[in-house]
Amino acid sequence: MVDEGAVLSADAVSLGLIVTELVINALKYAFPDAGKNAVVTVRYEINGVDWKLSVADNGIGRKDGAGPPLKGGLGTSLVKALAHQLEAQVETVNGPTGMTVSITRATFVSRTAA
Repeated sequence: MVDEGAVLSADAVSLGLIVTELVINALKYAFPDAGKNAVVTVRYEINGVDWKLSVADNGIGRKDGAGPPLKGGLGTSLVKALAHQLEAQVETVNGPTGMTVSITRATFVSRTAA
Protein backbone atom coordinates (compact mmCIF):
# COMPACT_ATOMS: atom_id res chain seq x y z
CA MET A 1 0.00 0.00 0.00
CA VAL A 2 1.38 3.40 -0.94
CA ASP A 3 -0.20 6.82 -0.50
CA GLU A 4 0.13 9.40 -3.24
CA GLY A 5 2.79 12.02 -2.57
CA ALA A 6 6.26 13.24 -3.37
CA VAL A 7 9.60 13.21 -1.58
CA LEU A 8 12.97 14.76 -2.33
CA SER A 9 15.19 12.51 -4.43
CA ALA A 10 17.77 12.18 -1.63
CA ASP A 11 15.01 11.08 0.77
CA ALA A 12 13.70 8.62 -1.82
CA VAL A 13 17.15 7.03 -2.06
CA SER A 14 17.29 6.65 1.73
CA LEU A 15 13.77 5.17 1.82
CA GLY A 16 14.69 2.75 -0.96
CA LEU A 17 17.79 1.59 0.91
CA ILE A 18 15.75 1.06 4.08
CA VAL A 19 13.11 -0.97 2.21
CA THR A 20 15.79 -3.07 0.52
CA GLU A 21 17.54 -3.86 3.80
CA LEU A 22 14.31 -4.72 5.64
CA VAL A 23 12.92 -6.91 2.83
CA ILE A 24 16.22 -8.78 2.48
CA ASN A 25 16.26 -9.42 6.24
CA ALA A 26 12.66 -10.65 6.19
CA LEU A 27 13.37 -13.06 3.33
CA LYS A 28 16.61 -14.22 4.90
CA TYR A 29 15.45 -14.80 8.48
CA ALA A 30 11.65 -14.96 8.69
CA PHE A 31 11.02 -17.98 6.49
CA PRO A 32 13.39 -20.87 7.20
CA ASP A 33 10.67 -23.27 6.02
CA ALA A 34 10.64 -22.97 2.22
CA GLY A 35 7.12 -24.41 1.96
CA LYS A 36 5.52 -21.71 4.11
CA ASN A 37 3.09 -19.18 2.58
CA ALA A 38 5.52 -16.26 2.97
CA VAL A 39 4.19 -12.70 2.82
CA VAL A 40 6.21 -9.51 3.14
CA THR A 41 4.18 -6.29 3.11
CA VAL A 42 5.64 -2.83 2.45
CA ARG A 43 3.51 0.22 3.32
CA TYR A 44 4.22 3.90 2.84
CA GLU A 45 1.66 6.32 4.24
CA ILE A 46 1.81 10.11 3.94
CA ASN A 47 0.02 12.74 5.99
CA GLY A 48 1.20 16.22 4.96
CA VAL A 49 4.96 16.36 5.56
CA ASP A 50 4.83 13.36 7.89
CA TRP A 51 5.02 9.74 6.80
CA LYS A 52 5.32 6.14 7.94
CA LEU A 53 7.15 3.34 6.18
CA SER A 54 6.61 -0.19 7.45
CA VAL A 55 7.86 -3.59 6.37
CA ALA A 56 6.04 -6.56 7.89
CA ASP A 57 6.32 -10.31 7.44
CA ASN A 58 4.27 -13.30 8.57
CA GLY A 59 7.35 -15.32 9.41
CA ILE A 60 8.58 -17.00 12.57
CA GLY A 61 9.45 -13.78 14.40
CA ARG A 62 12.82 -13.30 16.01
CA LYS A 63 13.97 -15.99 18.37
CA ASP A 64 16.71 -15.17 20.88
CA GLY A 65 20.00 -15.46 19.04
CA ALA A 66 18.39 -15.83 15.60
CA GLY A 67 18.97 -13.46 12.73
CA PRO A 68 21.14 -10.38 12.83
CA PRO A 69 22.03 -9.01 16.27
CA LEU A 70 19.32 -6.88 17.87
CA LYS A 71 21.90 -4.16 18.48
CA GLY A 72 24.86 -3.34 16.31
CA GLY A 73 24.35 -5.40 13.15
CA LEU A 74 25.43 -3.63 9.98
CA GLY A 75 21.91 -3.63 8.49
CA THR A 76 20.35 -2.43 11.74
CA SER A 77 22.93 0.33 11.98
CA LEU A 78 22.26 1.34 8.38
CA VAL A 79 18.49 1.50 8.90
CA LYS A 80 18.91 3.54 12.10
CA ALA A 81 21.37 5.95 10.45
CA LEU A 82 19.13 6.48 7.43
CA ALA A 83 16.08 6.98 9.68
CA HIS A 84 18.02 9.54 11.72
CA GLN A 85 18.99 11.33 8.49
CA LEU A 86 15.28 11.43 7.59
CA GLU A 87 14.39 12.76 11.08
CA ALA A 88 12.38 9.60 11.74
CA GLN A 89 12.09 6.98 14.48
CA VAL A 90 12.55 3.21 14.15
CA GLU A 91 10.21 0.79 15.93
CA THR A 92 10.37 -3.00 15.79
CA VAL A 93 7.46 -5.20 16.85
CA ASN A 94 8.27 -8.91 17.08
CA GLY A 95 6.00 -11.84 17.77
CA PRO A 96 5.36 -15.49 16.92
CA THR A 97 3.37 -14.47 13.84
CA GLY A 98 6.03 -12.25 12.33
CA MET A 99 7.88 -8.99 12.64
CA THR A 100 7.11 -5.40 11.67
CA VAL A 101 9.69 -2.65 11.41
CA SER A 102 8.29 0.87 11.12
CA ILE A 103 10.17 4.06 10.26
CA THR A 104 8.03 7.03 11.24
CA ARG A 105 8.42 10.76 10.80
CA ALA A 106 8.07 12.09 14.36
CA THR A 107 4.54 13.51 14.22
CA PHE A 108 2.80 10.96 11.98
CA VAL A 109 -0.50 9.36 13.10
CA SER A 110 -1.45 6.26 11.09
CA ARG A 111 -4.94 6.04 9.54
CA THR A 112 -4.78 2.23 9.39
CA ALA A 113 -3.72 -0.54 11.73
CA ALA A 114 -0.22 -1.81 10.98
